[in-house]
Amino acid sequence: MTVMSLRSFYILFLLLQLPAYVTLMVLSYGSRPWLFFASEVMLVAVAALAAVFFRKVMRPMGALNDAMDLLRADDWNVRLRTTGQPDIDRLASLFNDMMGRLHDQRVSILEQRHLLSLLAEVSPSGIIVCGFDGEVRICNPAARRMTGSDTVPDAIRDLSDGTDATFRRPDGTVLRCSRRHFLENGVRQSFYIIENVTDPVTSAEKEAYEKLIRLIAHEVNNTVAGLTTALGVLEGFGEDSDAIISACRDRAFGLSEFIGRFADVVRMPDPVRSPVELGKAVAGMSAFLESMCSQRGITLHIDVPERGPVVDVDWPMMEQVLVNIVKNAAESISRPGGVISVGVCANPVSVTVTDNGSGITPEKAGKIFTPFFTDKPSGQGIGLTFVREVLARHGFGYSLSTDSDDGLTRFEIRLSGGI
Repeated sequence: MTVMSLRSFYILFLLLQLPAYVTLMVLSYGSRPWLFFASEVMLVAVAALAAVFFRKVMRPMGALNDAMDLLRADDWNVRLRTTGQPDIDRLASLFNDMMGRLHDQRVSILEQRHLLSLLAEVSPSGIIVCGFDGEVRICNPAARRMTGSDTVPDAIRDLSDGTDATFRRPDGTVLRCSRRHFLENGVRQSFYIIENVTDPVTSAEKEAYEKLIRLIAHEVNNTVAGLTTALGVLEGFGEDSDAIISACRDRAFGLSEFIGRFADVVRMPDPVRSPVELGKAVAGMSAFLESMCSQRGITLHIDVPERGPVVDVDWPMMEQVLVNIVKNAAESISRPGGVISVGVCANPVSVTVTDNGSGITPEKAGKIFTPFFTDKPSGQGIGLTFVREVLARHGFGYSLSTDSDDGLTRFEIRLSGGI
């Protein structure tokens, strides 16, 4: 049902008044002069009161309606002037007070949002805000650097609300992720905080395995020294006993050499850099790498440019890095037709080792650079740890992952400081 406005009631009231007074004046004209003149006076009085009512009430109400239209259009700066009519002025005062508060609240919200936007832009932590439908609304530069996109990675999206988790990426980066929520306009919104904790985690791991290796090396070396001394005393009692003593001594030295390989990772010196023509240096390793692959029936391809690029690097260290990577790739190939490719790119400067082995599962990708981790029966878990240490000391970036499209596993080393 349509509700009649106050203006319509006012016009209807006037229209109903006028016929009554006109009729009364017509009927009393000539017969009752006093009633005729009284009707005229009443008509003039009603007209005057209608004009006053229009000026005092109807016009301010019209202004108030216009102000409400501006409020509906989000114009928060409008204010009403006082009219001298107490009821209307009280309503105008309330309206002006409400508009002032809404204006202040809106300015405060805009300022807070601007501050939060600036903080998110310069924050070293990644911040991703998603709407109730899961669409990304905010993704700051740090989050884009860490995730490599403007979307939420599946592993992070699957986090339950209020939980934290740590992920290790194929390039060795360790990310700590938290998922929380907030309410905006009564709607639940999710947000993610992503922190790069690679340095503290790597330092803690390094400190832990350094202590462990030193402890083991100390105990093993002391034991081997005492054992070899005792075995030396027992020599000379017969050929059979000498053969047994020799085998025990060889096993003791093998154990000492075994633990020494772990200790070499701890005692690794700082790199001594010098200019090296990368393509020529990699090509010079072809004979050794081919012999290592041919023993397993694996075909090796080396693709390097004719000249350059020249990089500032400790080549003996990097040479051992490539040996470890190719050896790791060869051990992952357990079927005929294995192929390993070593390629050098000049722009950007990088070395990539590609193999068609069994690949790296997502579960393994998060642990592969962890010290002592190995999935090989005879593995020691120090090959990639050594690689990680050398590349970190050089400041080179790296990544190891299996491409889901072609099934090939690639270890890419991104070398900086090309000359």
